[in-house]
Amino acid sequence: MSQFTKKAIIDSFIELSQTVPIEKISVTMISKHCGINRNTFYYYFQDVYSLMEELIYSKSEKLFPDSMFLEENGWISSLRFMGQYAKKNEVFIKNLYQSMGRDAFGDYMSDLAYQPARRQIDRYVDNMYREEGLTLTREQRDVAAYLFAKMFSETTVDWIRGKRGDDPAKTMEQAIVMMDGIAEHILHNMAKESGKKKN
Repeated sequence: MSQFTKKAIIDSFIELSQTVPIEKISVTMISKHCGINRNTFYYYFQDVYSLMEELIYSKSEKLFPDSMFLEENGWISSLRFMGQYAKKNEVFIKNLYQSMGRDAFGDYMSDLAYQPARRQIDRYVDNMYREEGLTLTREQRDVAAYLFAKMFSETTVDWIRGKRGDDPAKTMEQAIVMMDGIAEHILHNMAKESGKKKN
């Protein structure tokens, strides 16, 4: 019952965000929308912002399931899934952007993309090590993951601002075509430059 109520609260927030700016959604509005009292809301969430934070990060876990990165080209599945998700939830994402502001939203998107990028980089580097004896330090992998995450973040922000067309799924497909093979090439060059060969 408790999980059902919590889900109802979150679902009400999402539905309201389709027509109301997020910063104007109140606990009272959410409570009335899903038929509960304010005390019930506060049993699950401290305020609207804590609800939004949990919603964002619970969704991010669903966007990037670990199983996705067991695939040969997990990053492709990830980008494609993100494009489809953004297309389906365009109003909510743009509303979130307006509520958080450009910098905070960009930082959030970078954080969202960092771990998936890092896991995929580990896959590439492990393959390089097996095949060529080349590797990268933890710090180099972190830097590469940060750069790829920032690219993803800026692309998303540009789409929201109307600079990358109006179809996020199409934008991600274009990114897949452009990035296919480039990530491996960049990491390979980094490894060769660092001279990190196995003995």
